[in-house]
Amino acid sequence: MSENNRREERAVVQVAGRYRNRHGPSRDIWIKDISEYGCRFYDKFSILEVGSEILVGLGNIGPIPAEVKWREQSTVGAQFERPLHPSVLEHIIREMDRREEA
Repeated sequence: MSENNRREERAVVQVAGRYRNRHGPSRDIWIKDISEYGCRFYDKFSILEVGSEILVGLGNIGPIPAEVKWREQSTVGAQFERPLHPSVLEHIIREMDRREEA
């Protein structure tokens, strides 16, 4: 599985987000884990192909350019074009994670 090829640890989160590609409107998603280099998200009816360029938004953060690196049914792994600044990543984990509310 692609998750074993990671170069960094990812924080497990439940963050509401959205993505958009150039071929359609934005779609709401749940970010399941995140690192400074990328994220894994759930998109129930995903039709994204590996190699697709997307823009990811998390609350008021973004758009963040990213590339789809892998997809397994409704779960998608994306790599950010540029790493997130550590303080931005910390803010997402600390202030936007909704796992406790689920």
